[in-house]
Amino acid sequence: MNIKLTLAFVGVCLLLVSCNDPKQEEIKKLKTKTIELHDFVMPRMGEVAELSSGLKEFREQILSDTTDSAATVRNTISKQIETLDKAYEGMMAWMADYEPGFDNDNPADSAIVYYSKQEMEIKEVKTKIEESIDEAGKLLEEIKP
Repeated sequence: MNIKLTLAFVGVCLLLVSCNDPKQEEIKKLKTKTIELHDFVMPRMGEVAELSSGLKEFREQILSDTTDSAATVRNTISKQIETLDKAYEGMMAWMADYEPGFDNDNPADSAIVYYSKQEMEIKEVKTKIEESIDEAGKLLEEIKP
């Protein structure tokens, strides 16, 4: 009887050990999604820089043109450059603030809140980067001869 009890106890222990903590699973899922979003948008940072550079170059080319229409175009270009730069800076700020090991030093509930917030923030960064790229691309198509 003692052996059966011991085997049952070992079986229960193995079962408990093999079960994953739902909070840890949620943390893992949130961290994975957050990094996937980051990894999706990070390669587009080169596009942001390239578009900003192209717009600055074009703005310099029309700097000597004193017509009202050229001034309007320069103003539009400057605003778009600012949008691109803010999107770029948003990604840099998010990366600087992101703590991949937050869950190691904090309770699971706090980690879930933290990584949920990080997922929302990187989604916003992604949206701003994609929108700024789309808008800048359209602007360059409109203004380049």
